[in-house]
Amino acid sequence: MFKFKRVEWALRKSRLPVAKDGLVLDVGSGGTPYPRSDVLLDRLTGAEHRCGDSMMIDRPAVFGDAQKMPFKDKAFDFVVASHILEHMAHPEKFLKELQRVGKAGYIETPNAIFERFIPYDIHCLEVMSVDGVLQIHKKARPIEDPFLGGLSFLERDAKWKGLFFERLDMFHVRLFWDNEIKYKIQNPEVSCEWIESINEESSVGEAKNSYLAKEGGWRKVGLSILNRWYAFGRAKRLKNFDLRSILCCPECHGDLIEQERQLECSSCNSNYSCDPWPDFTMR
Repeated sequence: MFKFKRVEWALRKSRLPVAKDGLVLDVGSGGTPYPRSDVLLDRLTGAEHRCGDSMMIDRPAVFGDAQKMPFKDKAFDFVVASHILEHMAHPEKFLKELQRVGKAGYIETPNAIFERFIPYDIHCLEVMSVDGVLQIHKKARPIEDPFLGGLSFLERDAKWKGLFFERLDMFHVRLFWDNEIKYKIQNPEVSCEWIESINEESSVGEAKNSYLAKEGGWRKVGLSILNRWYAFGRAKRLKNFDLRSILCCPECHGDLIEQERQLECSSCNSNYSCDPWPDFTMR
């Protein structure tokens, strides 16, 4: 039987409230970046944090920390942050950066109900959206609820599993914001630094440039077709675009000078690799 709800959920990536000439950043873009995005930002290329999917690089890309982005203020008309907030040890820093580099945007995360049923040890936050305000709960450990989290409930109960996959919208937070992100951290005293040891163990891995290189299935084929369609508009939009023009030092926001495959900050003298893409993860 054709799964209309699943198809509708998959097609959400094709619908963003952005003008044709708007510049879009995909933060934590991973293996399936949003088709409408123009620039990709990620920290790791490995597949550990992406359900086995290595990073896709099929458009301008930058490597850097999402909590300290290497972009100038309001460089983007729209910023996509899909399934990345829940990985942030310091959500207030990340949300502040989204608002600094973008004029508007979209945030998507598993919600707290999802996280209780299917806890991920690479997620350090539980999130809900109430009246347009992100309610954030910091996890003190990978599994906050050992009772529900240890039951593998959705795998064992066919009815709940069916509900989950047919109504994925009920188990996710989807927030569109304009100029300001409203949020509240319920337990700011809790530390999520434990997530950093997991991040440090993640491998660099190999990037990919095609959805069809190793994967199959209607979803991958559909995304490939959708990306080819959006690629036409992107090529026109980025015809005279210079990625270096929107970059800045992530440490002090100073201007960058390019020389011999490196970027040097004119203010604090920090140096970063640029071979072939700007890499702010190593100094």
